[in-house]
Amino acid sequence: MTPAFVPGAQLARLLYGHVAPVLAARGLPHTAALVGPGSDVLGLDDATSTDHDWGPRLQVLLSPADHARHAAALHDELRHVLPDEVGGWTTRAAAPAADGTRGQGVGDPGTPVEHRVEILTLDTLLTRVLGDVRPPLAVADWLVVPQQRLLSLTAGVVLHDDLGLEDVRAHLAGYPRDVWLYQQASAWWAIAEDAHLAPRAGMAGDDLGSRLVTARVCRTAILLAFLQARRYAPYDKWLGTAFRGLPASDGLRTPIDRALAAADWETRQRALGQVLVGLLRGHNALAITPPVPEETVPFHARPFEVVDAEGVARLLLASVTDPDVRSLARRRPVGGIDLVTQSAALATDVALTSTLRGLYT
Repeated sequence: MTPAFVPGAQLARLLYGHVAPVLAARGLPHTAALVGPGSDVLGLDDATSTDHDWGPRLQVLLSPADHARHAAALHDELRHVLPDEVGGWTTRAAAPAADGTRGQGVGDPGTPVEHRVEILTLDTLLTRVLGDVRPPLAVADWLVVPQQRLLSLTAGVVLHDDLGLEDVRAHLAGYPRDVWLYQQASAWWAIAEDAHLAPRAGMAGDDLGSRLVTARVCRTAILLAFLQARRYAPYDKWLGTAFRGLPASDGLRTPIDRALAAADWETRQRALGQVLVGLLRGHNALAITPPVPEETVPFHARPFEVVDAEGVARLLLASVTDPDVRSLARRRPVGGIDLVTQSAALATDVALTSTLRGLYT
């Protein structure tokens, strides 16, 4: 019988209750947390999440010296002292499948537990999430690390912290002001380049092309809404779910839904215009540039309802004072890696961060 669902963060707390006495008995300064990849870290896990890479789990961080001395023995000790389950869910993990994922494990009561307590160092954890990027981040570092990875390190729960994970999380909690301005300017610039293409494709009889471009503009609009809220956006699986949690989404969801569901390009572009006006209102509420008109404007002589997105971008870039960001702003702004590409491979392969940094130098 499948047990009642319990959020992974709650299971991590229960599991740590059994791990903490073992660490205390060894006198080990440590950090214990549930961070990194996983819907449980974002608080978005549900019953479907339980089929792989889910269950009572956490990371325990030790100093490099303590890790070298204690990690192997500690891992084995936990195999023998952890209970068979916490919160009704097994503490056992199955052997890795061909794709590397691990499901729920089985085992006779009282036998050693193949548990999900990872014993790492802080640097190992940061390498896993950030690649070669380390605080304090340079401008290029901020832009090359996908928001999902920044979110995965700053979300989740920290249950105990002797080794400074919370200091790292505080540094990464939000973009520095001028990087934040540049990211918004880049999103507005992308909107300026795309918004008029959707009605033009529809007018030319390419309704599929019109819908595809509209979806792209709506995705950029949602990323911009996260930036205006000073929150990191998750990757696309959770983007809509997390967007609904933004205060600004109340005024944007309906026109976005209408734009994506519209049966003709005229209805579609009117709804998209409402989305963009909503973002203009959000921009003005931030009071980071002189106010901009909250209205659509025609695209040249064509019957397309767009906004002066490029004008907003230029105002944002004019507000930048950091010399490294100003240097980037002399070129057409492309924004962080999330705006440049939707490639899951680039978003998840930390080995590529040093290569991608060339976009911003």
